[in-house]
Amino acid sequence: MTVTLTHTPAELALIDALDGATGWRAQLREATQRDGLPTRRNELWKWSDLRRAANDVSGAGRIDVTGLNGRVTLQDGDRLELVISASAGASAADASLIVPAGASVLLVETLKGGAGSLGNWHVSIRVEAGARLDRIVLTEHDADAVFVGSAEIELAEGATLNQTMVDTGARLSRNETHVTHPGQGASIDMGGAYILAAGRHADTTNLVHHTGPGGVTRQLVKGAVASGGHGVFQGKFVVDRAAQQTDARMTHRALMLGEKAEIDAKPELEIYADDVQCAHGNALGTLDETALFYMRQRGLPEAKARALLIESYLAEPLDRVRDEALRETLKASLRARLGALT
Repeated sequence: MTVTLTHTPAELALIDALDGATGWRAQLREATQRDGLPTRRNELWKWSDLRRAANDVSGAGRIDVTGLNGRVTLQDGDRLELVISASAGASAADASLIVPAGASVLLVETLKGGAGSLGNWHVSIRVEAGARLDRIVLTEHDADAVFVGSAEIELAEGATLNQTMVDTGARLSRNETHVTHPGQGASIDMGGAYILAAGRHADTTNLVHHTGPGGVTRQLVKGAVASGGHGVFQGKFVVDRAAQQTDARMTHRALMLGEKAEIDAKPELEIYADDVQCAHGNALGTLDETALFYMRQRGLPEAKARALLIESYLAEPLDRVRDEALRETLKASLRARLGALT
């Protein structure tokens, strides 16, 4: 029995927008033409139905990438700031970066999906031996945008990746990070925070694949979701048999700020080695009413007290950002959204 896929307007628009594309975009076109956009039937997308979210998107859009063209080999001390803006309609863009051996580089990506957009951004990064990459991802999507950002990052021996994401959601916002971790003195610190008002959806999906011995990975993601918002966290560490003495810890914590807040979390460990220290944790809760009471006793209005508590809660992953000015920019982005939650 042959089943013919009937494409939605959004799928047809994306296929048309990628006509003649090469490389990763050609693969995206082929996958969309063959399978359509992912739905809840796809295990990795069961909480983020991309086909449904993008259902009314039509026509080809455009992604403008400010600050970069094509494949770039960065230099020690570089600060590369990219602004990726998707207009209404379907569009995709990608880039490939190399951080050379021994270099230290700061990469800042600001993702902006416009109203009625279906945007897809992909970046491939190679961090060479002994190099360090500090990667910051900040979303500034319209509430009616659909945007998927993904990164494939390969580390060499002795390389360091420090990544921090701040996601304020959209109709559907998804950020994926897939890292190949060689062990051998390499280390990863992946932090993130999401803050979602009603009608906004944010999905953080990460995979770290440990392939060699002695690797270190730390991941801390925290969120706060108002009634009508939907947060998703999917984290997975795979530890090969060759990756003995891996030390990997994953933590996700989130606040549900209303009865109709929705948070789905799936932390996973897939371990084939027998000499490792690996753990994962997940905790969902509400604001500390005792702390809120004492702040009210000091004369703070309830909305202000709640905002301060939420801000303090979400700040922990951001405190790992080394650049002080950038750290404050990320916190300000969260602070600007607090009014819609309190």
